[in-house]
Amino acid sequence: MQSFRKFRRKRSDTSSQASLPLRIGTSSSAETSGSLNSTISHDNNLEDTKGPLGLTLIHDSNEPLFDFVFVHGLGGGSRKTWAKANVAAHHWPGEWLPREAGFENVRIHSYGYNSDWMKGNDNCLNLHHIGKSLLGEMAVSPHISGSNTSLVLIGHSMGGLVIKKAFMLALQDSSLKELANRVVSFYFLGTPHRGSDSAKMLKSILQVASSSPAYVNDLIRGSGALQSINDEFRQYSGDVELWSFYETQKMKNFGSLIVDPESATLGYREEKQIPMNADHRSICKFDSPADPNYTLIRNALASTVKTITSRCQCLSLPSRMQKANRLQISKQVKP
Repeated sequence: MQSFRKFRRKRSDTSSQASLPLRIGTSSSAETSGSLNSTISHDNNLEDTKGPLGLTLIHDSNEPLFDFVFVHGLGGGSRKTWAKANVAAHHWPGEWLPREAGFENVRIHSYGYNSDWMKGNDNCLNLHHIGKSLLGEMAVSPHISGSNTSLVLIGHSMGGLVIKKAFMLALQDSSLKELANRVVSFYFLGTPHRGSDSAKMLKSILQVASSSPAYVNDLIRGSGALQSINDEFRQYSGDVELWSFYETQKMKNFGSLIVDPESATLGYREEKQIPMNADHRSICKFDSPADPNYTLIRNALASTVKTITSRCQCLSLPSRMQKANRLQISKQVKP
């Protein structure tokens, strides 16, 4: 186990420096308590349908080797995005995944932020600020910062852009580069890497009321924010797993896909591109543990855990052999 925790990957230094991110969320969370305090109610009905803001620990592990962080998208929530119905049993990251074989050493978190576009421009949040907030929460989390686990970041829709931005900001800060080096895999579910025409339509609707949040502008196809994130991410994502899942069904009352396959994939050589029999909303929430779409996501996550674990064990073999040789030599020199 110890050798696994020593696993590190090297990345090129970045030229710019970023200040330590500040938190944008609630004044308290399950993360700050230092102990497991799931915000998933076990009552049949959940009063807080969206879920809490900030980083929340939703499943602990007695011997964690991985930390999964789930980040929702536009109009979603830390609980709402990942549950098909308004009941605790449907929240698959906290209720189904921990019970699956192969995830015994996985600790699971969910991150929430203000993404209610219907409230208009009552805040100045954009992708940069939200990514900075996520990074700040991870940097001070007693679970994540106090361990040496491998990090797997999972984002739905705009959440995929948020985890990319947080990763880039960490690489640009010398005090957080070690945290960035622990990221081993990105999972993008319906992420508009190149923007979405639906965001342009949404902006037009909101501008009638003179209230278009900053992050909606960032989501428009070809926006400067997206181009900047993509240009930087391409340079420094070469040694991490990239999984891109994209929708193939239109949502009701929409004439086209919310995020088309071209925008939902990065086009990188090592990227795994997987179509799903789902629309933009159902790509991240499922009917039951027997749902084929859930099975697909679960198997992919299980393969990441297995691959990274095997890689770490292989890298630690030379050190174990050296230790055994030193022990053998010490026995031979004893009088």
